[in-house]
Order: sequence, then structure tokens, then C-alpha cells
Amino acid sequence: MSSANSARSEKYNCPETTYECVVEGGDDARATTAVIVVPGLTDGPESLAYANGGALSRACVARGAALVRFELSSSYERYGERTLDDDAREIDACVRHVRRMCPMVTSIVLVGHSTGCQSACHFLAGEYESARRVTKIVLQAGVSDRDWYDAENGAEVMRSWVERAMTMELEEIMPEETPGTYGVRTNARRFVSLAGVGGDDDWFSLDIFDGSGRAPSKIDDKLRGGKCAHVDVRLVVSTADEYVPYAPDVARAHNERVREAFARVAKSARVHYIDANHDLSDIKPDDVEGFVDFIFS
Repeated sequence: MSSANSARSEKYNCPETTYECVVEGGDDARATTAVIVVPGLTDGPESLAYANGGALSRACVARGAALVRFELSSSYERYGERTLDDDAREIDACVRHVRRMCPMVTSIVLVGHSTGCQSACHFLAGEYESARRVTKIVLQAGVSDRDWYDAENGAEVMRSWVERAMTMELEEIMPEETPGTYGVRTNARRFVSLAGVGGDDDWFSLDIFDGSGRAPSKIDDKLRGGKCAHVDVRLVVSTADEYVPYAPDVARAHNERVREAFARVAKSARVHYIDANHDLSDIKPDDVEGFVDFIFS
């Protein structure tokens, strides 16, 4: 790029298709830090305000860091027939592409939003050489889909639908009336992943960490063995997150237990609380500097 305020869009190849990422912020030929945003369910490179001209974009310009926004094959309403394995492969392709685009980069920061947090963790848990290049993951609104579905539809109702899904073929599409699908075409595999106890997407559910559940912690199980030992973990928690169905004191204790789990396997783990909603679209001006400083600290 010719200036710190310009943006460059490039296409790159990944198995099955071609993807596009947008690099903005610092001069990509000179940037030593690249911040890659991993979107969550129903989100994509254009939907998060703080990463699309907002607080994080401005911070990257000020610090000379390259901000990378890219589209997953699961972005927007395509997630229902995709998997975290798909996301991990595409994050790997993006990281490798960014390293070619930004030859001076020595620090890669993955910023996951919502289910993008699970995608980023799943990538680190895989056998990707590029994961060794990641120095930090920022998990913004890493919440439990299972807990939200249970709270909204009833735990017993959701368990019965999960049991039904487990009798179906993996690629078979769930009925339109399936709770938790919200009209999105969703196959049985992804439904069980999101709504089932111990599913692939089940990283942050309350009962995993308070000792009342049956599922083991994926943080301890999948990220142990040195896979995350070189990574600083930053948890960004919204205290007014509309997708967290717990009382404030329960949520705070839960996030501290999640932090402790990451501290066992990562280089460091810290939590930052913000009085904001799930996607930080209502973040207060006085909280912006603390949010940005926490990401880069």
C-alpha cells in the first residue's frame, strides 16, 4: 500500500474456493504487526464496526499495524453447512497469505468475535505450521451458543432436538422449525456442534468450568502440549452482552475460570471488561482507549 490510510484487497486461494482479504492500517510492506479479525456467526468482514473504520481500525493506523479483514466460507448465513475445521483451514490460508503480503511482520494477532473465538482456538489446536506465527489471540465475546440456545428455547427442548440430529446423516438438513437455527439452512453436524454438550463449538459453556457438566474443557484438552504456550490470550468481555444468559456475578466468575484455564496452557491470560453489548457497537467513547490498549498490551 502507498499510504497508512489506504486499503488493499487481494484474492488468495484456499481448498475449494478463492477468498478475499482486505488489508488496511499500516503500510503492509513495513508493518511488523498484523491484526487478523475472525468473524463470528452471521458476521463477515464488513459487519463489525470496531474493525471496519472504528476503534481497532484507527488504532492500527496509529500504531502502523496492518488490519486484516477476511471472509470465511461460513460468514454471514453460510455457517449452517460449514465446520470449525473449515474455518481453521481458511484462517491458516489467510495467515500464510498475510505473511506474504506483509514481509516484515513478526507478530500476528488473531481477534476473534463471538464464534470467531472458537474458530481461532480451533485453528491453534490444529496441526498448522502457521499457528506458530500467532503471538496473541484476542477473544472478544467468546460466549456459549449452547447456553444461549438452552436459555432461549429450554434445555430439555434443545436436548431432544440434539438427540434427533444425532440420528440423522451428518449433511442432512435440519427441519425448518428446529430451534436455534433461526431460518438458517443448518445440517445435523453443525447443529450438534453448536447445541450439543461437548460439540466442536462447545468451548465456553458455563457447566464446563463450574464443575457441574459432563464435557471436558477444550482449552485444557485441545490446547495443551505446547500448542498455545507461545500465545498471549486476551479475553474481552462485554458486561451487557445480550447473548450471555447468566447473572452478572455468575458471568464474572465464569470468565475468571475461563481465564484460569487459558493461563494453564498459554504464555499469559488476562481479562478486560467493557460495559457494552455483544459486538461493541455501543462502546462508550471513554472505554475505547482501554479496549485498544488491552488488545495491543
